[in-house]
Amino acid sequence: MKPLRELDKTSLEKVKILLFDLDGTFVDNDSLQSSTYSCLERVVQNGIKAVVVTGRPAGWCDLIARWWPVDSVIGENGAFSYSLINGKMQREIFDKSINLRKSNKFLKSLLEDIKVEFGEVHLAADQEFRQWDLAIDISEEYSMPMSKVQRIHNFCISKGANAAISNIHLNIWYGNYSKREMSNKLLNSWNIDYDECIYIGDSPNDEPMFKEYPLSVGVKSIEKYVDIMANLPSYITKKDANQGFEELVDFIL
Repeated sequence: MKPLRELDKTSLEKVKILLFDLDGTFVDNDSLQSSTYSCLERVVQNGIKAVVVTGRPAGWCDLIARWWPVDSVIGENGAFSYSLINGKMQREIFDKSINLRKSNKFLKSLLEDIKVEFGEVHLAADQEFRQWDLAIDISEEYSMPMSKVQRIHNFCISKGANAAISNIHLNIWYGNYSKREMSNKLLNSWNIDYDECIYIGDSPNDEPMFKEYPLSVGVKSIEKYVDIMANLPSYITKKDANQGFEELVDFIL
């Protein structure tokens, strides 16, 4: 990872879209700062599309897509995108062949297996607003050692599920998608090339994005995950969380 200041600014001249994670990147400790929101407004005012790419639930994503200055919101680690177009919400599901009821039944069974194997775990406080995945709280309201998080992650993979670690949750789902696949689907619909995008994130569930996009940036806290990540961002900010996001926007504009 190179310092953000070493990013060649000529490569930013082609950027048409900023994709960004929420927790640990745009929001810090469940706090949305006015200065960070203002940075997002500046991005859009300068003609750059803005897309949220998050593990947060469908219920939250609908509100963000309606009220924030963004062009789309990709949620639950790539299960869907929500875009408000001409006052109407356009909901795009990545894989329409997935039987949601059957998937949720499998996830419920997998959760019971996790409890048998690892003891009691706490579901994320936003679980009731989710449609496609299961979120186990690892540091938002309850803490879990990273060694245990990794063991549960690997256990889920061995059971045929997908799993991703964020700074606050361990997300688990059935379906052949991630943040990358839904992002690419959205970009293709807009005829935007990968080298016309820049992505910023903070944790292992951003790995697919870091791997896919040449212009990928991690905020400072990404450093604590280097031992468990195979794909790191190309660049890193000096500051962490929302201040790292602001640093990137200032650098771009």
